[in-house]
Amino acid sequence: MKIAVVSDIHANLAALQAVLADIDAVAPDAVIWHTGDIVGYNAEPNEVIALLRERSAAGVMGNHDAAVLGELDVSWFNPEAAAAVKWTATHLTPENATWLHALPKISEMGAATLVHGSPREPLGEYVIDAEGARENLLALPTPVLFHGHTHVPAYWALRGGQSSLIDIDGRAQRLLSPSLINVGSVGQPRDGDVRASWVLWDRSDDGSAIGALGTVQWRRVSYDIARTQSGVRAAGLPEFLAERLAAGQ
Repeated sequence: MKIAVVSDIHANLAALQAVLADIDAVAPDAVIWHTGDIVGYNAEPNEVIALLRERSAAGVMGNHDAAVLGELDVSWFNPEAAAAVKWTATHLTPENATWLHALPKISEMGAATLVHGSPREPLGEYVIDAEGARENLLALPTPVLFHGHTHVPAYWALRGGQSSLIDIDGRAQRLLSPSLINVGSVGQPRDGDVRASWVLWDRSDDGSAIGALGTVQWRRVSYDIARTQSGVRAAGLPEFLAERLAAGQ
């Protein structure tokens, strides 16, 4: 069984279309999961949601999704993010708002858990250091967690009771211990690589035992950045949101 996991699309239709094309090329029968932040920052929220619904993508809510629905205080958002939340809230169709509202904040999918931030803080925590990773690994209800939120791909594994940051080299890597898999961002990468990021989880069997979890592979996909930037500018969203796409920050 193959599963394509995406995160932090942020209303970037061009990036999502490029990622879906890559999924269709390398794993045409893959199930699609997402770990939230479908909207925010960019200017095509309704089109992105429509495409995810068309592909029967299953997943969870992110903090920007919750903020657009009025379920999360944006006072701690930076001004550009808050402006995008306000814009999105006025442009999202009622039907798509209802779809976003129905997303759970955490979801167990067999051997994997889906969440935007972390199991202990689904909408808030950025897992960026060894101690935070260790605490979340020890609290995992399943052998594998797929998440996003930081917009930076990362692979933390529990080894001897401690968290280890595993190098990501673009090849398929076997899952041998409890793992946190940050799939990176489709719509606004922040690791210096402007290409959209997604993860292919190739299950070795239908079991959930450690050692029978298959492999994960991070893939990077080029997309038409200028097209997304034009949409941001035409919508009157902050210029910084357009500029950062070309910097991968």
